[in-house]
Amino acid sequence: MVLAVVAAIVRLPTFLSSRTLSFDDGVYGASVVDMRRGLIPYRDLFSSQGPLHLPLLYAGDVVGLHTIDAPRLTPLVAGIVTAIAIWAIARRLGAASFPAAVAGLLVATTGTMLWTTGQITGDGPAAALTALAAWAAVVYRDDPRWWRAVLAGALVGAALATKPIAIAAVVPLAVWLLAPRRPSHVFSAALAVVGVWLAAAAPFGLARVWRQSVEYHTGAGPSYAPLGQLEKLLNTLATRDAIVVVAVVLGLVAAARSGRRASASSDVRLLGIWVGLTTIVLVFEKAMYANHVATIILPLGLLAAVRPPPRRWLAIALVVLVPWEIVNQRDILWPPHMTGVDAQVVARLHELPRGAEAIADDPGLVWRAGLATPAQMNDTTDMRVFQGQLTTRVVADAAASAHTCAVVITPGGFGVQLAGLRSAIAAVGYRLAHAYGPDRELWLRPCID
Repeated sequence: MVLAVVAAIVRLPTFLSSRTLSFDDGVYGASVVDMRRGLIPYRDLFSSQGPLHLPLLYAGDVVGLHTIDAPRLTPLVAGIVTAIAIWAIARRLGAASFPAAVAGLLVATTGTMLWTTGQITGDGPAAALTALAAWAAVVYRDDPRWWRAVLAGALVGAALATKPIAIAAVVPLAVWLLAPRRPSHVFSAALAVVGVWLAAAAPFGLARVWRQSVEYHTGAGPSYAPLGQLEKLLNTLATRDAIVVVAVVLGLVAAARSGRRASASSDVRLLGIWVGLTTIVLVFEKAMYANHVATIILPLGLLAAVRPPPRRWLAIALVVLVPWEIVNQRDILWPPHMTGVDAQVVARLHELPRGAEAIADDPGLVWRAGLATPAQMNDTTDMRVFQGQLTTRVVADAAASAHTCAVVITPGGFGVQLAGLRSAIAAVGYRLAHAYGPDRELWLRPCID
């Protein structure tokens, strides 16, 4: 209960933030608003994540009664679930009550998890599903029953159907499932993995899902060198997750000094393998972003529980590192309000008639105004421009759709990416209503009620 309350409280500022916290936060917020009016992922909505991602967000939106902040409810719940699951797994792996609770609190409050489960991301829900799958796997290891193996496999499938980067967790989970030596159970679990992914993807069309969630990520777009990504991983852990990392290091040092052989030593090695495999996936993926670091927090949190540091060492570390993390996480813990031009644009969009649609190269502005976007305009990321999915003609045609009556241009967006866009939208009735600065413009035309 304490874990759930703490995890919820520290996420409330981001949940209630009046501004979008990242480009992805805005894209997924706009996508959920579009789903409210019946647009379908992969067909009407572009979706770069796995087939379960947007449905999970929509489920949270329903529970949140379709309020302006309701699209963030699923990530918030994911943060709570992940913290509780880490505590439960740690207890199953032999951790004492106090270290398990500390590990849960660390995962609940560490910077990367706050970042990925405060705003809207695919990484937060995927981390929660992975943690639940790990819990199901260790419960099965201790008491092997067929349905528990199937549950673990289904949760793995759900995690992969939300964010494929969760793949590194498959190895440790497979080891736990294989431990009781029940081949039929393991086979059933494997079928559940595949079955859940297919069940999530089939309603949207397997070809569409594959093109948008797999081929899209291998197409034109950013690609970074492994050494650069390793540096980014270490920097992110140092600035956002220093307490978790230091707790793990101190615990391993204490264990080495004492020379003790705890019963959980095989699990310690397995968690170390999990950390290593995740590092490889992160470093060698095409483009690693800070959100992806959430995948490594799970095994690190569990290591901090099964190889806990002495309490005195941890207390000293907290005195030093809590201020460090607060300074580095101030924008996550206390996100600033929407101000300036963005606030003016949102206020102007909010004045449009109910049911009006708008296009923006920053879709979060449309979401925070309570409006929807026309089909396929929920995600206007650079990569879609690079890959030829968003062109001047495509955007102009969307702007010409019946209920669309606003186009927002922001610096570095459509104004410089799509040559001739201004002339193209002017040709379908738009006029420049506000010029807030270079490449900061709001174009309007009469709305159809």
